[in-house]
Amino acid sequence: LLFVIAAWLSTNPSMDSGEANASVISPRQQQFMSAKGFQQAAETVHGRCSMCHARAPAWGNMRWAPNGVFLETDGDIARAARAIYLQAGVSHAMPPANITDLPAEDRVAIVQWYREASREARKAP
Repeated sequence: LLFVIAAWLSTNPSMDSGEANASVISPRQQQFMSAKGFQQAAETVHGRCSMCHARAPAWGNMRWAPNGVFLETDGDIARAARAIYLQAGVSHAMPPANITDLPAEDRVAIVQWYREASREARKAP
C-alpha cells in the first residue's frame, strides 16, 4: 500500500511546485519571450494547447496536464520552447491526432519563432 501511495505521489502533478515557480524566468527563457514571432507562437499555444496543458485542464476528463507540461503563461511557453518546437512544430505529434486542428501555417510560425530565438540565444554572451 505504501508503494502504491508513493508511486501516486511521485506522478501527481498537483504535488508539483510548478505553479509556485511559474513566475521565475531565466535569461534564456526571456530571450525566447522577446524573440521575433513569440506573440504569434504564444497565441497559437494558448489557443490550441493550453486547454490540456493547464494546471486545471479544461479538456474532457483530464485531471492534470500531460507529462506535467503547463502552457498557460508566456513563461510556461518559454520554459517549454524546445518541447513545443519538437512536438508541435517539427514532428506534428501534438496535438494528438491534430484534435484542435492546428493549421500548418501555425506550425511553421512555431518553428520560425524557435529557430529565431535559438539563433539569438547563440549570439548572446
